[in-house]
Amino acid sequence: MKTGTYFIAVDQGSSGTMSALFDETLTMIDMVDLPVSVFTPNYGWVEHDAWELLETVKRGVQQLIERNPGCLGQLGGIGLANQGESFLLWDTSTGEPVTPVISWQDARSEAYCSKLRQEGYNSWFHKKTGLHLSSEWPALKVRELRKSDPDLDARCKSGQIAFGQLDAWFVYALSHGKLMASDHGTACRTGFYNLEQGGWDGELQKFFHGEDLIFPELIDNVCCLEYMDFGIGKQIPWIAGGLDQSVTLIGQKCTQKYMAKVTYGTCCACWMNLGQDILLDDQLTTSVAWKLKGQSTYALAAEGGASGNIITWLQKNFGADWPMEELSHIAKAFDDQTSLIFVPAFQGLAAPYWKEAKGTLFGVTTGTRREHILRAGLDAVAYTMKDIVDSMPKFRAFVADGGMTANDYLIQRQADVLQSPVIRSKEKEGTLMGIVYLCALSLGILDNLDFLDEPESAETFIPHVSGEDSGYRLWKKSVQTVIEYYK
Repeated sequence: MKTGTYFIAVDQGSSGTMSALFDETLTMIDMVDLPVSVFTPNYGWVEHDAWELLETVKRGVQQLIERNPGCLGQLGGIGLANQGESFLLWDTSTGEPVTPVISWQDARSEAYCSKLRQEGYNSWFHKKTGLHLSSEWPALKVRELRKSDPDLDARCKSGQIAFGQLDAWFVYALSHGKLMASDHGTACRTGFYNLEQGGWDGELQKFFHGEDLIFPELIDNVCCLEYMDFGIGKQIPWIAGGLDQSVTLIGQKCTQKYMAKVTYGTCCACWMNLGQDILLDDQLTTSVAWKLKGQSTYALAAEGGASGNIITWLQKNFGADWPMEELSHIAKAFDDQTSLIFVPAFQGLAAPYWKEAKGTLFGVTTGTRREHILRAGLDAVAYTMKDIVDSMPKFRAFVADGGMTANDYLIQRQADVLQSPVIRSKEKEGTLMGIVYLCALSLGILDNLDFLDEPESAETFIPHVSGEDSGYRLWKKSVQTVIEYYK
């Protein structure tokens, strides 16, 4: 590593692209945050424009260099965290996308997914991929896209159409078609990846109509891909990449076995480090978290369940124009209707239930106000996390990050329900910092991740009530009622 080395870390998410410039001491020099558009052309469909997402990545890098021109000569490379399950198809003969970016939130394959479950395919799918059948996975949507569009299907049969998640698309476009690569942690969230074998699975590709598509080369999370053109006057290498949620394990210093982090964002994402063990679970998904020097680290994961989208729902439909910083105070002030239980199954019951259902309120009275629903919704987030954690091995540490962690009521409730301390992370940008550490490995700034063995706590919440007083028993009864009703 040369003295004065700089690098850029990018977190490309479903609502925005954050790019930040760092120096060799891992100090952030500057940051650019650009919004991205989301399109919903049909019910349940969620899409992005592939060129727009690429442009936000390039523009972020360009603005950082324009504002810090002295760093260009010592710019060692760029690392990027991606959305994971979002993907697209593009024509390698022209370089043009033939589909939009289909978001991880897109549910167009829901009916097909239900059909596969009813036909008993989940066990087969789970043993191969570590995943459970869900409309989230790209493989199911590839099949759906081709079945619904004969012209697209015909183009795919030409052998010139590439499949890729956003990392593969960015690498392809930035290298002007010279390279196309994806890391194992990202690839294993497609439904085309065989977890045990550690690579693309021909049987899965054929089953989901992907056998004639071009798939990315699989690489480690720390790498060096040359020829990347960001429009800054010189090419810089791609030196690190990874799935946003698994990279956050690194960013939150959950690099030791049985450490867990949960990101309270739009939904909840709970990941537990499994070390070098593959542990399949009937309720949770198992994935490659990262692969370094040919050695894979695995994780148990559960994504879904409502969190911030409860607030969005109340604001949009009930005129609840509450400042985010007031939500904790409101929940504490309206805790009198403790028998009000909210099961916010907006898109069905996710992990650990995996059942089709709709959102349901129990215990509504004439005195029930939207503030009570807010409080019940926050309780539901804490209950859902206990459902998930109860399906995992006993955790060594439980780290909370994401925008909703600013809510003291929620995090205290989480500690009470879990009957265990909850660490509110000091690090607000866990995904970005995960990429920073991977970039530092690639550049030789760090030799390994061994020092990342203790999460940094802004505050630790200790249980204040017993488990019997947490309301969890009533929650379980309500969830079972919802499951029975929607059978």
